[in-house]
Amino acid sequence: MNIMFTKIAEGALLAGTDIDCDAGMTSLTGMINFFTCTLMKAVVPLLMSLALAAFVYGIIKFFLNPDNEEKRKEGKGYMFWGLISIFVMVSIWGLVGILSNTFLEDSPGVIPSLKITK
Repeated sequence: MNIMFTKIAEGALLAGTDIDCDAGMTSLTGMINFFTCTLMKAVVPLLMSLALAAFVYGIIKFFLNPDNEEKRKEGKGYMFWGLISIFVMVSIWGLVGILSNTFLEDSPGVIPSLKITK
């Protein structure tokens, strides 16, 4: 079982995602850490990409069919649900970042930010 999850992480690494999750799945905590790390570094960017692709597809469908009201309505639907899904994912991402920075010590943070040095 450990080999299967290690291969999934290696596959995500080969796909361009820099997963550095510790695959030490000797305890329940290790398994939970591995799954959450894999989820945050491989699955969430994939879902964000799909939501963005749906939004862009809706824009293209909307503007390339000025005379066909049915296809314009379908394009509006793709744009609407693409924006809703992006908003929900970014909101949850931000909420998790706020809660982890508030309640966890030495939290690495999950919200991308610029590193400001003084």
